[in-house]
Amino acid sequence: MTAPMLVTDWFWVPVPRPNAETRLFCFPHAGGDAPAFADLARELPPDIEVWAVRMPGRGGRFTAPHASDVNELVAWISAAMRPFVTGRYALLGQSLGALVAYNVARELSPESPPDACVLAALLPPHLWNGPPGPTGQQDVVSFLTSIDDTVGEVLSHPDLRDLVLSVVHADLNLCQDYLHRWEPLLDCPVLGLVGNDDPTVSGEEMTGWARSTTGPFSVQVFDGGHLVVQAAGAVLARTVADFLRASAGVA
Repeated sequence: MTAPMLVTDWFWVPVPRPNAETRLFCFPHAGGDAPAFADLARELPPDIEVWAVRMPGRGGRFTAPHASDVNELVAWISAAMRPFVTGRYALLGQSLGALVAYNVARELSPESPPDACVLAALLPPHLWNGPPGPTGQQDVVSFLTSIDDTVGEVLSHPDLRDLVLSVVHADLNLCQDYLHRWEPLLDCPVLGLVGNDDPTVSGEEMTGWARSTTGPFSVQVFDGGHLVVQAAGAVLARTVADFLRASAGVA
């Protein structure tokens, strides 16, 4: 197997495929990082190469400063992506990553429009009652354990717990003052993904993302919870691959 490749501080390629026809830039959920997409990269066919975004303030970029808000993060990632979107490319974001991916796609569209966009596990902004994340009296720990049944072991270690919670808080704070405007719209196919056990958004609610584009829109529901990209595994990878190929006019 080809060794993973670090392209820049911002991008990690779990499975390098230099002859791939499509680069799929993947944006992680709150508290997540690039390795969240390693399994997806292995499951996708050889014509699609995953470029996972390495978020600041964690992992190999632990010392990099967190963005102050969504707009600043979008500006940073858009600038980092520009040299690498000269060919066919698409974006995929999960949860908070879906909001960032969607706005990066809009930022890049005037000069380098994406071929497709995949948005997973995020309530459309016009349905928000507040920023994504814990609501009411629910604290961050109970929120995390409700969406990821593997996180409990990590949170049981005091040092890891403090690190994880600081990163999650920083990510959730990005949305505190987010003001959404639908314009400008995307002009590419958009696919919504959601787990049937996601406590944060339903398949019906995901259809609200149809407002994000002048292109075709569809939603796929999978078995799984909030972290649907990881939960649905190979089944989701096939759906994404078929969607990207159809968007490119490839059977």
